[in-house]
Amino acid sequence: MPLDLDMIAEDHPGMIRALSMAAVASALIAVPALATGGASRAAVPAPPAAAQHAAMARTAGGQIYVDGAGDVRVSGNFLAFGDVGGMVVTVTDRAGDARVIARGRPLMRPESPGGSPANRRAPRRLAFTPAAREMFSIEGRDLVASFRGDGNVTLSITGTGQVRLDGVGTFRVNSQPARTWPMQPTSLPLRQTPRPNRG
Repeated sequence: MPLDLDMIAEDHPGMIRALSMAAVASALIAVPALATGGASRAAVPAPPAAAQHAAMARTAGGQIYVDGAGDVRVSGNFLAFGDVGGMVVTVTDRAGDARVIARGRPLMRPESPGGSPANRRAPRRLAFTPAAREMFSIEGRDLVASFRGDGNVTLSITGTGQVRLDGVGTFRVNSQPARTWPMQPTSLPLRQTPRPNRG
């Protein structure tokens, strides 16, 4: 039998007020829930991997860690150390103060001080190809160091300049999570004063 609200209102006015308050409270609770559901459906999708890598390439790193194969090129004022095997390593020293240590011995030392830039000789070049994995360090100003081949190189780089990656591997900028190398060649800016040369 349907409820007679007029009769209930006359006999039990408090019950009507309670029912009205409960209905209002239920409506207030339901509105945020609906709004939340709409917001989750309208969430912006995550950017594609290419956009993430582009954003990473614009982020300057004081330290960059590289592990991979293909073509790695570091240019600027920097200290790089790690291990390499099965790749051709070339170093071009334009400032004359480079120090390269590999195979447990120095392969390039800083030139004698006192020469003026006008009298400086052509840039010095060094190339070596470790067959097995070997530890190395490269340090100096106005340097270009490249690692090319199907082997593997693991690098920790500090300084100012650029790190160019073209191949397969992972990299990490400062303390950020490691990422895979992009499909296209990518240059990462390096901006931090390197350790003073021991010259």
